[in-house]
Amino acid sequence: MAYEKKMIVLGIDPGYRNLGISVVRLRKGKEPNILYSTNLNLGDAHQPLNFVKLLLPRLNALNKKYGIDAVASESPPYIMKRVKTTAGLWTVSAIIATWAELKGISFRHASPISLKRATARVLGVKFETKKMPKKSAIKEAVMQLCDTCPDTSHEADSILAALVLYSNLIPDEKITTP
Repeated sequence: MAYEKKMIVLGIDPGYRNLGISVVRLRKGKEPNILYSTNLNLGDAHQPLNFVKLLLPRLNALNKKYGIDAVASESPPYIMKRVKTTAGLWTVSAIIATWAELKGISFRHASPISLKRATARVLGVKFETKKMPKKSAIKEAVMQLCDTCPDTSHEADSILAALVLYSNLIPDEKITTP
């Protein structure tokens, strides 16, 4: 799904304790507008399913207010030797993907490394696996693309996911999405 006139994208940086959420308006030929961004904090990292109580009402409210056309998410990673953490990240991502499917909203995701590569392209630096862009570089890339940047790195990650997956603002590199 490419935008022709206007598209409202819900950006997600998945987390089971802190989750970055943004709503970005994309308009062909214009700078993207960040309509909303927040860092949703559960507070208890040991009970990721509690996010359902916070997340579903928030997603429904954002959809009602902005009319979400698409969802863009960073893919949750597999973290070696941290099975509970990995399970929590995937649980939260599954909640969001299921919500999008039930609403008939397009859902795409990109790997963390794809987003770091996109950051390097925006900043015009060589991507090196031994020296990957840090959170501050992602915020800098979002600032260059949107002329503003939110307070937290989680929000910046969610905005970058929206831009990578649904806009043509970032120099080409093939990103595989389902």
